[in-house]
Amino acid sequence: MRAPARVRFERLHKLIERINYESENGGVIIVEGARDKDSLRRLGVKGKILCLQSSRKNTFEFAEQLGGEKRVIVMTDFDRQGVFLAHRLSRVLNSQDAHADILLWRELRSLTRSELRSIEELPRLYERLESEIVSHRTIVSDQRRHA
Repeated sequence: MRAPARVRFERLHKLIERINYESENGGVIIVEGARDKDSLRRLGVKGKILCLQSSRKNTFEFAEQLGGEKRVIVMTDFDRQGVFLAHRLSRVLNSQDAHADILLWRELRSLTRSELRSIEELPRLYERLESEIVSHRTIVSDQRRHA
């Protein structure tokens, strides 16, 4: 059974805050495409975000480009290809002395398991959960008035 919308929203909000905090403090976020980057921006993430697909480089070349970065936050999609990319990027980056963080990705994946397949869907999920909370409050408020 899933947690109530309020609980899922709070967890998601805190996770997005942590992603933003890490990126504002020197972490570079890696996403698959431009829409993923735009989605994180819509959610208020301000730090450096790089797109793997738009670089037109393979994983190794892309990782080499990040040579000087000490902290890299992997935020690939949750489909088969995204999972493969997350693990591959993590291995390649860690072998090049960059700290590849997939913990935030794992937490996000776990939290949104059946509701989200890609990072670009994240703002819609966030807005939907927020809307469910408002709707629930309105219903409860109406019920109390009529009781």
